[in-house]
Amino acid sequence: MKTNILKTLAFIPAMALSLVGCNESDFLDLKNPNNVVDATYWTNEAQVQSAMATVYSPIRGQMYGYFGAYTGFQTMNRADDTWFILGEEVFNWEYATFSNTANTAESDLGRIYNCIQRANVLLSKITDVPMDDNKKNELIGEAKFLRGYSYFLLVTNFGDVPLRLVPTNESSDEIMKPSSPESEIWQQVESDFSDAKAYLPIDRPDSEAGRVTKGTAIAYLGKTYVYQKKYAEGEAELKTIMSSPYTYDLVENFEDNFTEYTELNKESIFELVYDGKYGSGSWGAEGPNDTQGMVIPNFVGSQGTGGWFKFMPSASIVEDFVAEERPEGSDTKFDKRMYTSFYWKHSDFGDKVEDGAWYGNMPFDTLWVAASTKRLRGEPDYPVIEGVKGRFLTKKFTNFYKNEPDANSMYNQANQNNNLRVMRFAEVLLLHAEACIKTGKLAEAAADLTRIRDRAGLAKKTWNGEDELWNEMIHQNELEFFFEGHRFFDLKRWYSYDEMKQIFIKNKKQGADNFQPKHFYLPLPQNEMNTNTAVEQHPLWR
Repeated sequence: MKTNILKTLAFIPAMALSLVGCNESDFLDLKNPNNVVDATYWTNEAQVQSAMATVYSPIRGQMYGYFGAYTGFQTMNRADDTWFILGEEVFNWEYATFSNTANTAESDLGRIYNCIQRANVLLSKITDVPMDDNKKNELIGEAKFLRGYSYFLLVTNFGDVPLRLVPTNESSDEIMKPSSPESEIWQQVESDFSDAKAYLPIDRPDSEAGRVTKGTAIAYLGKTYVYQKKYAEGEAELKTIMSSPYTYDLVENFEDNFTEYTELNKESIFELVYDGKYGSGSWGAEGPNDTQGMVIPNFVGSQGTGGWFKFMPSASIVEDFVAEERPEGSDTKFDKRMYTSFYWKHSDFGDKVEDGAWYGNMPFDTLWVAASTKRLRGEPDYPVIEGVKGRFLTKKFTNFYKNEPDANSMYNQANQNNNLRVMRFAEVLLLHAEACIKTGKLAEAAADLTRIRDRAGLAKKTWNGEDELWNEMIHQNELEFFFEGHRFFDLKRWYSYDEMKQIFIKNKKQGADNFQPKHFYLPLPQNEMNTNTAVEQHPLWR
């Protein structure tokens, strides 16, 4: 059941949106036009619950959120596992090829701060709301998680940013505010996730499906430690949710993480809920009638499937998938995750798996030809496999599981029903393996990697020491999270700038020659610096 938060978002009172801030630039607006209603709005739990729904909104926005199909989802996939089709939106091409500047359009910084502002308002107002103390603490934990998560996104993308912990309309000091160093932002992320861990429930009732839990907070606190190379602390946190009372586990079928029929499953740690039956239309943000559906398939799906075909898998990710075949006698030739990640003609490479058909029984050859108009603008140089030149299209995040014509089209709201799994238990295992390698717990790291490999159907494997385990951990992250927005952030914390650039060049990443140290971060957008004159651009971008 996934209706509660969507119902709240779809029918949220306009007053609630205005009270917690609605526009990207609200956090810079000293004026508070809501004073006349502020005192009467925050009077009961139902109003706080409505306000909480709006805190999620800037992250989950279908077009313009951090995971929005038109903006953030594309920016986060700017690594070497994704090929961007030429001739699409200029701003996404600039991010993908490291030709972006502070003036490149559609930065998500303002949207993320909007989430922070809404969380800050809720935290400021909830104290005096008459309601059950346990429920109040849960809501405080939920708001702190979302604020901490917002700062996690800011520090990993932008580095130094202003640290705002009170509503901007309550203090003039919050308006013109300089950036705080990364170290201080990380401290706040740790603090917010720790508070969320203390207050959030282990489980949610069906009526609250899709809202964060104690396990979500622990997982992200562990991830925060690992990202800072605090491996001992990270290992301890992540290990907590690998046993009772937590029941997270890998689903047997990797594909179940990417269909609407198996949502909110045991692998899901943090999942954004979407459903096309709420709102209307296809394009929008937070208007009262905007759809609450998922529209990423419309951007990913190839021509002929109802999609706009903006991406292909890179040649390097294909090469890394096919490098290790499954043991003789297996029911598939390749890593089982590959069959969810890509479309291809199985018989081209002597696979046991029958050739598929999708979107009204369209075979792969038909899909490939239908995509030719955009492919001819430029496409990856796929490897020759079993003597046959490779041909691949992106399958993950399409509506591949619906054998209906134009199933990727967002203009049919029945195609907007899939959720987005932001964090899966597979990530907990791989983060834990990483932390174990760095703290000398090599047997535990090997056990984590074996669980990942077993689900993929790969052969049993042993590793001789830390270096081999480390390389396996990197490799499994690449395959497990293809096109899920992990790769860029993983590379930049595992490698130096020079090493990362050489990886991009080797893998024929679009724009690899443009890659400079400053591209470890996104620049603060110029329009934000024009408004907040106290803030300075990141040192690498000055």
